Amino acid sequence: MLGFGPFVFDPDRKTLLRNDVPLRIGTRALDILAALVARPGVLLGKRELIARVWPDTVVEDCNLKVNMAALRRALGDEPGMARYIATVTGRGYRFVAPVRAVGPPGSAPPSLASSTHGHNLPFATAGIFGRADAIDAIRRDLDVSRLVTIVGPGGIGKTTVALAVAEQALGSCRDGVWLVDLTLLTEAALVPNAIAAAVALPTGTADSVATLCSALRDREILLVLDGCEQLVDAVAACTDQILSQAADVKVLVTSREPLQLSGERVRRLPGLGTPPSAARLSAEEALAFPAVQLFVDRAVDRLESFRLRDAEAAAVAEICRRLDGLALAIEFAATRIDAFGVDGLLEQLDDLLGLFATGRHAGPQRHRTLAATLDWSYGLLPANEAALLRDVSVFAGAFDLEGASAISGLPSVEAANVLSDLVTKSLLAVHVEGAGVTYRLLGTTRAYCLQKLRASREEHAVRRRHAEYLSIVLERAEAKQAGRDRTTQSLLRTIGLRESPDAAGGMPDGAR
Repeated sequence: MLGFGPFVFDPDRKTLLRNDVPLRIGTRALDILAALVARPGVLLGKRELIARVWPDTVVEDCNLKVNMAALRRALGDEPGMARYIATVTGRGYRFVAPVRAVGPPGSAPPSLASSTHGHNLPFATAGIFGRADAIDAIRRDLDVSRLVTIVGPGGIGKTTVALAVAEQALGSCRDGVWLVDLTLLTEAALVPNAIAAAVALPTGTADSVATLCSALRDREILLVLDGCEQLVDAVAACTDQILSQAADVKVLVTSREPLQLSGERVRRLPGLGTPPSAARLSAEEALAFPAVQLFVDRAVDRLESFRLRDAEAAAVAEICRRLDGLALAIEFAATRIDAFGVDGLLEQLDDLLGLFATGRHAGPQRHRTLAATLDWSYGLLPANEAALLRDVSVFAGAFDLEGASAISGLPSVEAANVLSDLVTKSLLAVHVEGAGVTYRLLGTTRAYCLQKLRASREEHAVRRRHAEYLSIVLERAEAKQAGRDRTTQSLLRTIGLRESPDAAGGMPDGAR
């Protein structure tokens, strides 16, 4: 049974009690309640609720509204004061009160599988593009590893992929698949309580980690720990104990950095594939790439009449490239299609943060605007990492360790350590080619960090060091080129040839 406020709800018997007094309420309303409390905090769309409550019947939205109103009256919800069920206008409903597992005095803790339907996963409300290979690979990883961490920058689609993997795992874990949203936690001590609450286990004991591990010891479940970066050390410690004491528990993590645990399999999620830069690109060719598919799908959601035409294909491809295939940024861009059109949207990308200052009205707070997503990542950084990130934002493209050291004024060893930490936290992309290593900021991250730099007192000094560094690089390149020219002249003289004075590029005189 499940409890919330003064209510106790038995989804199997379809009974609702308030302070132990049964309430008279229709079966359909109780079916709606069962769907909502099974996944507290998750937005359930109207169509999904109708399909759950009236699975074999075609009904109108008014049926849902009537039964929802009856349910709210029974719960005591009043207009403008949603203590239990919140309405997301135009989209659906969300159960917003804390839900706890309850049972008769002295009874054993309720079974994970019996407290809901064996999982608390939200139903997918939108299509997934370009992630089939990643989803399959991570699902296979879980067959051979008990801990898999999906790593990537904010908005890349880690949660989307993790939920798709979790859905595929339904039925393969005897005691269910359980999503634990850790993004709202601010205290490390609450991590085990959050996990226990998600799987309907008792919480609040003195030694919560030990109690959790004991309860999970005989369970065969998959835990999906979502958004672990702000409490990564606490999550790592708790996960380590669970895996060491509960042999049949597997853990799938989403985070902007790995947990750094033994046996952890890390899968870094790249941006969605985008078309290469090309002068000519048809709509059909552009739609072969996942980033463009996502853009078009979300644009049609916003503007029903939108269709990608050949004349717009190159511009849409450029939008997706400039957004680095970042799923959240592409979705935000597509929702502006009705205001700017494709060409206008491309022009607006010069002010990324201004363009994306508004966003969703639902979903995780950190994903409601692009700025919120970047604030989330930036706000977790220690001062030295945030400072270096601001400094290197003056580079329009790739840069190396020498450049980062020169711009920041840090010794090379210290700069290397900070760069490594930023790569680990998915805030820098790294490219290794032979002995050379270069780094790059995603376009959205660079725009954000430039804004932070301009708001600081450091911009003038950073710009000066940048100019000095570029002067050194150019002088070095000029000297290197002059050296090559001298080497070429020497080689020609050695073999008895000399360069032709013919500016048109004829062969050396001795070779004619």
